[in-house]
Amino acid sequence: MNIRLISLLSVLYSFVSPVNALELPLGSEIHGFFSQSYLVSPDNPYAGTNSEDGSFKFREIGINGFSEFSPEFRIAGQALSRYRDKSDDGEVRIDFLLADYLFFSDQYSSVGVRLGRVKNKIGLYNDTRDIPSARPGFNVPESVYFEAFRDALLSTDGMNLYGTSLVNNNLIQWELTFGRKDIDSEDFEYYTFARPVPSADSAEVPLKLFSISVIPAFDRDLKLGLSVADVRVDLEGTLSVTEAQQALVTAPPNDLAVNPQNYVTAAGIDGLLAIASAQYNYRDFVLAAEYLNLESDFDAALAGNRFSESSSTEAYYLQVEWFTTAQTSVFTRYEELYLKRSDRSGADSATGYNPYRGFGRGWTLGGKWSVGQGWSISGQASFNEGTAWLPNFEGIENHNIKKHWNYYVFSVNYQF
Repeated sequence: MNIRLISLLSVLYSFVSPVNALELPLGSEIHGFFSQSYLVSPDNPYAGTNSEDGSFKFREIGINGFSEFSPEFRIAGQALSRYRDKSDDGEVRIDFLLADYLFFSDQYSSVGVRLGRVKNKIGLYNDTRDIPSARPGFNVPESVYFEAFRDALLSTDGMNLYGTSLVNNNLIQWELTFGRKDIDSEDFEYYTFARPVPSADSAEVPLKLFSISVIPAFDRDLKLGLSVADVRVDLEGTLSVTEAQQALVTAPPNDLAVNPQNYVTAAGIDGLLAIASAQYNYRDFVLAAEYLNLESDFDAALAGNRFSESSSTEAYYLQVEWFTTAQTSVFTRYEELYLKRSDRSGADSATGYNPYRGFGRGWTLGGKWSVGQGWSISGQASFNEGTAWLPNFEGIENHNIKKHWNYYVFSVNYQF
């Protein structure tokens, strides 16, 4: 456990301890959460090889808060540590940190602006996916919120305009975001080349996003939404053309075709992402469904020779959550993801170690029990065919991946 994580835990304890509780300025609130999970993935290594025999290396810790200086102006932020074996190292990071100013509000509409690192409102879960209590289970639907673009789409350093309007008794909420972000490039490298690119170290991500949701007048239990994101991911720190050509001179015959990741001099993806969402509350049930379509243009240069490819990615899920009592809930979810909509077998995306990375289909069953005073326990079992959402990690290319795989999770959560 690193020093920054210990510091975050110390701050968390100072807020939950009655003796050491800090005095907060008037109009301020502090909240936090802690989640420790035990995950078993006997068929495929989930985020690392430890999970094959069962692992406790799955942990989330967060502290968030805000200070309200007036009814119109506040600042808010969250620090987060997310540890998932080899796929996420638990480094403490700023999840969001922003200034929020509501510059217009009346009984029918409001408009505001946020500046800083803002969470991206994409679909039902993207802006709350890091808070355990906001998820139905251990994770959000992995088909629509797949890990390859998690960091690129999670938040943006820039400006976010937002507003609400009441039109003929229909409640309309919208957000418009512009900005960019630098991220670790490992997930992007595995998504594009199925292996790490030795020289690359980061990716630059400019993003434009619009989201809108409607709660119609005829049924307040229904919520419909649409999110559209225009995103560009560019790999940074690649080899120069001269370096790649020199490496190719001493390489084995046909190595450029066998190991193209070793000769990358440029790589990027232009993507237009759209997610349509629907959520309906019926008595003790919450029904949710989302559909994702990603139109992407991939361009790269290998030892200076450029090529490009266009593809359509498609995904959807259907989910039912049942609040059996005030303290307990259960859910089930079915989902599918195809990296190339025209190739549902996944053959075009296959690699030697993972022939099934191009598609994913799966069932998930789970439940949650709130045991009181901020504590809850949850369990989840997922049964999958295809590995499109199997988390990547350094070294996964050294394993033979299975087509059918399951994983099981038990979590203890605390929030205040």
